[in-house]
Amino acid sequence: MKVKNYLLLFGAFAMLTACSGGDDSGDSTDEDLELVGQEGNPRFNLQFTNGDEVDLDLYVETPEGNLIYYANDAADGGQLDVDCQCGGCPQGPNENIYWEEGTAPSGTYTYYIDYFGGCEDDGVASDYTLRVIRNGQVLATKTGTLTSGQTTHWEHHQD
Repeated sequence: MKVKNYLLLFGAFAMLTACSGGDDSGDSTDEDLELVGQEGNPRFNLQFTNGDEVDLDLYVETPEGNLIYYANDAADGGQLDVDCQCGGCPQGPNENIYWEEGTAPSGTYTYYIDYFGGCEDDGVASDYTLRVIRNGQVLATKTGTLTSGQTTHWEHHQD
């Protein structure tokens, strides 16, 4: 009986964890993943579902306060090199912002995802995975589902 209760509790915990849309900081490497876009230091890489139905946009604010996103694809040495727009996604539903080695300013970067809109109908859900990578190491992984608005604004500190 104790084993059965333990398994039920473990299953409930696993479901709660899977549905929470939380963060997890992994120690996997960039090489373990099939990511679209240039490698960089740092690198912010977004993968999402429903690329034909949803337009999600990756935003990164540099330590100098400049935003890199679809309408300003380069600032302070960083560059948006992959931008998916409602089915116009030859590399799949991905976005990528990166700095070449040794060019990133030191300081705190703020990053988030904006639900720009549905391609035909607003409110279509999209799951996302956003990774922050430095020196080929995944430092943070943010996951969840977005149907409108913006995600939490997260921070990354670059030395």
